[in-house]
Amino acid sequence: MTLDDREFITAFEGCTLPGSSFHHREHVRLAWLYLRAHAEDDAERLMAEGIRRYATSLGAAAKYHHTLTVFWMRACAGARRLTPGLASFEDFAGTHPELLDKDLVDRYYSRGLLDTPAAKSEWIAPDLRPLD
Repeated sequence: MTLDDREFITAFEGCTLPGSSFHHREHVRLAWLYLRAHAEDDAERLMAEGIRRYATSLGAAAKYHHTLTVFWMRACAGARRLTPGLASFEDFAGTHPELLDKDLVDRYYSRGLLDTPAAKSEWIAPDLRPLD
């Protein structure tokens, strides 16, 4: 399913996007879109609220992980600050391919910390290296 940016956001926010169409790349795309349209704090809040709502609509509310959601938002925000003029997600992803690597988080967090109930429910700062 190929959706333009507006259609993608509408489908996500309306919880009509099939779960099979929302993987890591789409999480990063959504982060980039929210960061383009909103201040960083607002984008982070909208992303957290949206992912919770979307996961709940799929019957997977327990899968929501707040630290991971915030980590990816902040990683995308930092990359976007480095290259603010990129006009498309494809350009952004091509310039910052590390963001498409789900294992990037392992450079910042130990698995033990990420597996804690606190990390699932609230923002916990990285324990291996700071997120710039």
